Amino acid sequence: MSSILVANSNPDYARKIAAVLRAAGSNVSCVCTTGAQTIDFANRHYHGGVIVCSAKLRDMSALNLPEIIGLNYDFLFLLKSEQSNISGTLSCASLILPINRMDLISSVNMLLNLSDYTSLTVKKKLAQGDFDEKQVIEQAKNRIMERNHFTEPQAHRFMQKKSMNSGKRMIEIAMIILNM
Repeated sequence: MSSILVANSNPDYARKIAAVLRAAGSNVSCVCTTGAQTIDFANRHYHGGVIVCSAKLRDMSALNLPEIIGLNYDFLFLLKSEQSNISGTLSCASLILPINRMDLISSVNMLLNLSDYTSLTVKKKLAQGDFDEKQVIEQAKNRIMERNHFTEPQAHRFMQKKSMNSGKRMIEIAMIILNM
C-alpha cells in the first residue's frame, strides 16, 4: 500500500493539509517538519507513495528531496506564489498557494493511482477502444499542465516516466489522470 507523507516546516499547516487529505479518505502515514524526518520515513517505507511538501523545510530545501529519496515516491510541491517560477524547473507536480482543497485531493489521488492498480472503468474503456488515443493523451497533458503547473514538455515527460515505471501504456496513464 502506498504511503502519503506531508512535509512542511510549519507543523500546524502540515496537520491541516493532512486533515484535508484524511477527510477525503486518504491514509496519511506521517507528518514531518524536517528533511531528515522525511528521508528517514521514506527509507523505512520503501514501498513508495506521495510526499506533499513545501519548498523549504526546517533543516533544508525540499527541492533536493526527489533526488535523495529516489523513484519510489512522487512529490507534490506546495509553492508560494512568489515561488511559482520554480515550478517550471521541477520534474514533480506542484500547486501554487493558496490551494484549492479539490486540487490538492485530486493531485494526490492522481499520483497514487498512477502507481497503483488500474480501475475496472479504465480497463473497460481500454478494451472497448472507442476513443481517440492522441486526443485523450492531449487532454491528460492539459489537465496536469493546468492543475499542477507543468509545461507541455514536462507533462509529456511526467506521463512517459509514469508509463515506463508502472509498465502501463501512455493511454492508460492518460485515462487515470482524467479519471475516465
